[in-house]
Amino acid sequence: MVEIAKPVAIPKTRKPGTLHSFFALKFHEGDEDKAKVEAIEKALNKAGITITLMARDVEKWGKAEIPKGKTLMTDYAFPAMRRCDCNIIEFSEKGVGLGINAGYCYAIGKPIFVIAKTGSDISTTISNLATKVIFYDSPDDLIRPFKQIVTDFNLLKVNNELRKHIETVVFPEYEKNEPAHSLSHIKYVIDRSFKFAQDVPDINYNIVYVVAAYHDIGHHIDPKRHEIVSAKIMQKDKKLSDFFSGDELRTIREAIEDHRASSDHEPRSIYGKIVSTADRNNNIEACLERSYFYGKRLHPEYSDDELFNRAYKHLKLKFGENGYAKFFFKDEEYKKFLVDIRKLLSDKKKFLERQRSYIRSIETKKHS
Repeated sequence: MVEIAKPVAIPKTRKPGTLHSFFALKFHEGDEDKAKVEAIEKALNKAGITITLMARDVEKWGKAEIPKGKTLMTDYAFPAMRRCDCNIIEFSEKGVGLGINAGYCYAIGKPIFVIAKTGSDISTTISNLATKVIFYDSPDDLIRPFKQIVTDFNLLKVNNELRKHIETVVFPEYEKNEPAHSLSHIKYVIDRSFKFAQDVPDINYNIVYVVAAYHDIGHHIDPKRHEIVSAKIMQKDKKLSDFFSGDELRTIREAIEDHRASSDHEPRSIYGKIVSTADRNNNIEACLERSYFYGKRLHPEYSDDELFNRAYKHLKLKFGENGYAKFFFKDEEYKKFLVDIRKLLSDKKKFLERQRSYIRSIETKKHS
């Protein structure tokens, strides 16, 4: 009895540091392609990427038939491409189907990674559609570049020219901020923002990126009103009008203004909720460090003991049982963090001892 082809099941969620990709290459009769795919898949798995392959997962290497009235491309491949994070095309040998594959993924905004044996002829059309072209001699040559792709994947959803502008014009401004609101914090918020954005249908990653990138830029000017100052600085960036409409720029401004945990109102858009949530620490050590150095900037005249006591009061107000820190997305890491920090805050003596010890270790590293 002939097996009937069925749509492939692709999980909706991914483990941290992994991607699921559609995979395509020009096929031939026999086992040569099967062995080739297995070798490439092994390398991609090491990089954190699992794949869906029509010939294997739908057609079962020729043992399953496509039902009458259906086609492999429109009824099986296209839906799978939409559910995958990206598209990897092995283009050592050209094929019409590979061009259709690339064109469809480009049209729906899926990143396309073209891989090919060194020396292969990659057409100008495919090169222009591809997010990146990677040549290799052996499958293991793919591990390193795809590990980097997994790490940087969310940034690939942002317009390349916009990203260059932010990195060259905006990021250097964070050198003016104290450590708690430095560039390392901004990159942390960007990463977390992308994580939450993945759960929002039709989200604009360019907007998410710019809100996260700008949200603390004015902190060195006025810490207590930095959300307003940061929004005004963003509005002066005329280059942004190359990428956003007037309505989108207003949404960005409002989201920056709304991001503070101590705000007296809920963010006016999903973008404000994303960045506001991403801005909350989920690491005790980061809280100990940020609260100390932020307090030191506000009150340079305070002794360390006064700064530690100020940090305790601040963190209890923010993360205590009835704390003002708002959270708009589910996050298991944050739930665990709340349990841990509330336990620490329940004993003021232990909190002060831990912060004192941690800050001393930081200062020691600076001077070693």
